[in-house]
Amino acid sequence: MSSCEKCWGDAYLMSYEIGKSQTECYHELIKEREDNPCTPKEQAGQWWNEEKQIDRRKEIMNVVYKF
Repeated sequence: MSSCEKCWGDAYLMSYEIGKSQTECYHELIKEREDNPCTPKEQAGQWWNEEKQIDRRKEIMNVVYKF
């Protein structure tokens, strides 16, 4: 599973507000959002391919590892 870009960004801001590390905040957000996960587009963030409607990170992994 790829990381969620939206949660990672939210965790960055949250870390400044509450004084925990970005990683700790990220894990908290992932757990908190389990029942209502981010959309594939939100998860991909800058890696979203609007034309193909897919996460480009998955395309890259398929080429690198030839799945």
